[in-house]
Amino acid sequence: MRSLLKPGEPVGLWGISVDTPDQSKGFVEKIAADGNGSIAFPLLSDGGHRTIDAYGLQDPRYLKLKREGIPYPAVYVIDRTGRVAWARIEKDYRQRPSNGEIRAALDTLK
Repeated sequence: MRSLLKPGEPVGLWGISVDTPDQSKGFVEKIAADGNGSIAFPLLSDGGHRTIDAYGLQDPRYLKLKREGIPYPAVYVIDRTGRVAWARIEKDYRQRPSNGEIRAALDTLK
């Protein structure tokens, strides 16, 4: 995700999780510690999982672990009008779309 966007591209990218802002900050620092740079987009906290619930992404397997609000991994490409132009939702957290797949979806936007 660090190299997904083209320089100057008019596209916004955000990460959303139930993590607190401090937890997200620690995650960003951990990523940057590998020497390849930090992430170039904000990580937003959805502690009440309102956005996660609005998109129907809450993974019920985490309810048993008392970790309410943990979402399925998902990527949405939303056009300027607010229409979901592309989406990928995975049931397995180890499966994620490649940067190439996301880039192809971005390239279809006008």
